[in-house]
Amino acid sequence: MLSRIAESLYWIGRYVERAEDTARITDVNFHHTLGMGGSPEAEARQDRHWEALIAIVGNEDRFYSAYGKATEETVPTYLTFDTDNPNSIVSCVARAREQARTMRHQIASEMWEALNRFHLGLQRRRGRGATPIGPVGIENAHFFYRSVAEFSHLFQGVTDSTMPREEGWYFLQAGKFLERAEKTARALDVKYHLLVADADPDAPVAGPGFAEAASEAVGTGVPGDWQQWIAVLRSLSAYEAYHKLYRSGVRPRSVVEMLTLSPVFPRSIRFSVGEVESALARIAAYHAFDPENTGQPGHPGMGSHIASGGAVSPISVSGGFEQAERAVGRLRSQLAYGLIDEIFQAGLHTYLVDIQRRCYTIGEHIQAQYFAPRTLRPEEVFA
Repeated sequence: MLSRIAESLYWIGRYVERAEDTARITDVNFHHTLGMGGSPEAEARQDRHWEALIAIVGNEDRFYSAYGKATEETVPTYLTFDTDNPNSIVSCVARAREQARTMRHQIASEMWEALNRFHLGLQRRRGRGATPIGPVGIENAHFFYRSVAEFSHLFQGVTDSTMPREEGWYFLQAGKFLERAEKTARALDVKYHLLVADADPDAPVAGPGFAEAASEAVGTGVPGDWQQWIAVLRSLSAYEAYHKLYRSGVRPRSVVEMLTLSPVFPRSIRFSVGEVESALARIAAYHAFDPENTGQPGHPGMGSHIASGGAVSPISVSGGFEQAERAVGRLRSQLAYGLIDEIFQAGLHTYLVDIQRRCYTIGEHIQAQYFAPRTLRPEEVFA
């Protein structure tokens, strides 16, 4: 497979998942602030929650230089329609659509149509100067963000039904599930910040002082009542799955356990990291046993590189594993054998931030290992 095609599929998977997860994170904040009321004190609390969201998702300097203040109007607009924000929903969908446009011959027409239709719908809404809240209030924002998730589900369903289970499929899966693991950790961290802020109004919403405030807030249990954690489950389409797995009332520690350590829930961090590991192993095995690669050294654990000629070129390394496979394998093992008590002993915020950093590192390894141009070695050159 050409490096351009492999990289495009990988990033289509990431961008579509990123758009969905940004919608979910923003919708969580809307749900959390919905019942705070309209008094000046309540509005100050709401703004504090939106400030926390911007601090967690990053790009604070870009946001404040453009909008000045974090409110329920400015933050959702920045995260949804601002084209200067490379991680906004409209930017992610546009990038996924552009990647698909350059390789339409490699994907089913239904995949292209789903992406193109939703992209054009977002552009029309943005052209009318709309905001996520719109003219009918916050309920309209909920329906809008749900439509983003439904688009992602539609695209994934079309992809599952039309795409051959070959190398390109596994690149797309690796991108999708790596993004999902990182964003599930981020969504859970966002909610945790909001609950700690509610438990201690004087606590910083982010930064160095937050970890200490969080440890004090959980001294008598995970902050937040069951209704707030139900909102977390619903925002991640996990409410029904929770009751099937736990068969009990909603308990905060059980919610955290399912979203981080469940091996069967498809949006949990552990499940997603496992899917990334499986996809990378299949990509490596695909090259190791490809008849066109007969005579090249290889085995199922072998990694791949993008050669300067533009094609994926397998290359074995010491121990049989490249950096991406090694990093994702270590993270998967930690999640597979981890316990919920160990997570809270380390600090939930600290644990989730570490997950996000390791997902970023895995992404860097994948980029360098599979897509970065390199010069072929003499033994890799064939007549």
